[in-house]
Amino acid sequence: MIGKFYTVLLSGNQPQFWNLFWKATLIYLGQSLLFATTTFSTWLLYLAVRRNLVTALHRLYYRKSAYFQLNGIDNAGIDNPDQRITQDAERMCSTLAKNIFPYLLISPAVIAWYTYITWATAGGFGVAIIYFYFIIGVVANRILVSPLTKWTARVEKCEGDFRYKHVTVRKNAEESAFFGAAQFEEYECNRFLTRLLERQFVATLWKYPAQFLQNIFDFYGAILSYMIQIFPIFIFNSYEDLDPPILAQRISNNSFYFIYLIHSFTRLTDLALALGEMAGYTQRIAELVRHMRYINNVEGIDWSESADQESSPNLLVTENLSYSTPGVLDELVTDLSLKIPKNKTLLITGTSGVGKTSFIRVIRKLWKPTAGTIVRNFTPQNSMFVPQRPYLPPGQLSLRQQIVFPVIDDQQNSMCIDNNKVVNILEALHLRSLISMCGSLTDPSDFEWQDTLSPGEQQRLSMARVLFHNPSYVFMDEATSSLSVDAEANVYDLLKKCGIVYISTGHRPTLRSFHDLELRLHGKNDWKLIENVKKENRKL
Repeated sequence: MIGKFYTVLLSGNQPQFWNLFWKATLIYLGQSLLFATTTFSTWLLYLAVRRNLVTALHRLYYRKSAYFQLNGIDNAGIDNPDQRITQDAERMCSTLAKNIFPYLLISPAVIAWYTYITWATAGGFGVAIIYFYFIIGVVANRILVSPLTKWTARVEKCEGDFRYKHVTVRKNAEESAFFGAAQFEEYECNRFLTRLLERQFVATLWKYPAQFLQNIFDFYGAILSYMIQIFPIFIFNSYEDLDPPILAQRISNNSFYFIYLIHSFTRLTDLALALGEMAGYTQRIAELVRHMRYINNVEGIDWSESADQESSPNLLVTENLSYSTPGVLDELVTDLSLKIPKNKTLLITGTSGVGKTSFIRVIRKLWKPTAGTIVRNFTPQNSMFVPQRPYLPPGQLSLRQQIVFPVIDDQQNSMCIDNNKVVNILEALHLRSLISMCGSLTDPSDFEWQDTLSPGEQQRLSMARVLFHNPSYVFMDEATSSLSVDAEANVYDLLKKCGIVYISTGHRPTLRSFHDLELRLHGKNDWKLIENVKKENRKL
């Protein structure tokens, strides 16, 4: 098209010029529409790829509570799994769908077509020069880009650490402010930032020669396109009989063909930088997938019900049970053998760090015993576990959603939820005022419950969940430690009225009056099961 403009301008043919002008306008409008459609299609491809990838990662992440293993136990092995699922996956999908896929789909046909035209005009020598030029670019890029993969992964790790530091400051802002720790937090945040910037600087140093080489191949292609024209003009003498206007058109057209073929190849070499960075993201995601699959297949939390679960009179049976903190050889408790009847309540006591919470984790299958056996005659369907630190999911959820958690309060389940029951539970726990805070049970809150409620209110809200779901058994890890003695007594009275059998950990002597049995842990194999704890409490 450009060559034809040269011809009509040199010939002074105005009608032909305007005819060519409007024809070119229509062609470029169509080309613009095609490019816009291609861009739109790449966005749709990006959305589809990201949805499929992230949902697959979520499936592995939440299967058999692998997310707990990664964040609660093995976080030293896999850094920032949340960042890998969110940020790394997004960048990988964006690069793949927007930069790589479209060109790889189109480039074979484009390269084949312009190779044919170049062969027809410049012969095999012209094609060989362009292909040799491309091979040199590929080899050079391979050498310079390969370090970018590992440095991209290192930068992303530091990005995740830096982000996580700010998340912890936000999460623990009040506690930090009580300590007057602003100077410390600033120092630590700057330390994480410095480490991140150092990694980014090294990665930039590796990018510099690769970018320099990429620019050479991008810009030098224009000169190369004219150099190739020596074959038809000076060597083959193919254009000796052409008039100057026609020769100018032919040279312009040939330059366009040669440049487009060179550009198609340089686009492939340009992708090397994107591929190098994407390989870093892919490496981190692949590492996470391998680890999650291992957890799912070997270490995941799964419930296998015993054959005599219903008929057994005991809720828990342990025999020579020993356990320790994962990754630590020193055992907290050893040779623990006991039987807890289904109709008896149990209090687990002991000094801090002796292994009370750890025993609850072993019961819940969050931790694995180091020795011995444990038989659990209950299921996730008829039991609940309540941690000491209440978990109120973020997202400005409704009060009812917080109470029915972990059930999803959607259209399908909302018809099965008795609002009167929820209100009665809130009244029994002296939490009815929470309804007025957000307007109604079902209205989304305009605040986060975790940031608004006091520790005592949060623990009572956790107990509201227990009363709503009404399990047969509940395991409570100091779940009333922030309550007053009277509020704590009210909670245990409500549990008894509902017929819920509970196992608790705690320090308060007043807890003994609510339990039938007491397991006193003193460390290692020094433990004692007291069967008449109320009588023992009266002696004390």
